[in-house]
Amino acid sequence: HETQTTCWDHPKMTDLFQSLADLNNVRFSAYRTAIKIRRLQKALCLDLLDLNTTSEVFKQHKLSQNDQLIGVQDVIGCLTTIYSGLEEKHKDMVNVPLCVDMCLNWLLNVYDSGRTGKIRVQSLKIGLMSLSKGLLEEKYRYLFKEVAGPTEMCDQRQLGLLLHDAIQIPRQLGEVAAFGGSNIEPSVRSCFQQNHNKPEITVKQFIDWMRLEPQSMVWLPVLHRVAAAETAKHQAKCNICKECPIVGFRYRSLKHFNYDVCQSCFFSGRTAKGHKLHYPMVEYCIPTTSGEDVRDFTKVLKNKFRSKKYFAKHPRLGYLPVQTVLEGDNLET
Repeated sequence: HETQTTCWDHPKMTDLFQSLADLNNVRFSAYRTAIKIRRLQKALCLDLLDLNTTSEVFKQHKLSQNDQLIGVQDVIGCLTTIYSGLEEKHKDMVNVPLCVDMCLNWLLNVYDSGRTGKIRVQSLKIGLMSLSKGLLEEKYRYLFKEVAGPTEMCDQRQLGLLLHDAIQIPRQLGEVAAFGGSNIEPSVRSCFQQNHNKPEITVKQFIDWMRLEPQSMVWLPVLHRVAAAETAKHQAKCNICKECPIVGFRYRSLKHFNYDVCQSCFFSGRTAKGHKLHYPMVEYCIPTTSGEDVRDFTKVLKNKFRSKKYFAKHPRLGYLPVQTVLEGDNLET
């Protein structure tokens, strides 16, 4: 008011976005994006909201026409129901008016950046479901069900709409370039090619494709791993900063025995003497079992005798890459 300027963002939202800038030193885009989204998810208390409740609230508010536009007042009504329910279960953690304001602010930033005051019903659903808590494959199932037709099958257009709405979440954080840009066409093509270009796919085919972590969606499974790793304690010591036990992600070398790295050293690209960044590592978001320890030990033994050439020739694909905006055919749809 004093500066006589207009701002779309709630002051708390501005603080949150400024705090996300600290994460820009994370070298890997999928992790950087997922950690930012995790911070956002917790600030909006959506990490307390389960998928089933989200789905019930949509039914309660009769949000069945996905192509319809919904105004701000109706979005507020829906969010108020969600957060009032959460407040009953988590009294000290949920401040209903603040959460409604913040979540509305976020939804409009993601799906109505021009502030027309309306967003598509489907965008609202996909935004809230993506950040709800639940098992990863259950989330894929819910997202698929949201866009599938009455036959519970999904065509290229429907999958395109789902991926388009989902990619807006990293896009709003300025993190879209690494996921193939805003062009979801190559991802749609990759999913249908994997299923012999049939006109429609089933939920199982969709989940099988998502398990390969396609580039445009890789931030979602990584978000789930980030959440799982938060409280994990590993009985190991970081060879770089000497943190012990390692909390969060643990990275174990598959080239050197007893070489472990904590997440902050790994994300910032620090290494100890004699260990190169291109050496294979295995990631654990929960403490290892004895079976995994034995398996890693045998891999280290094999890798001990492998040359630099072998690692250059066999790069490990972390996810299914899709063509970027600059390659591929012209947009068909």
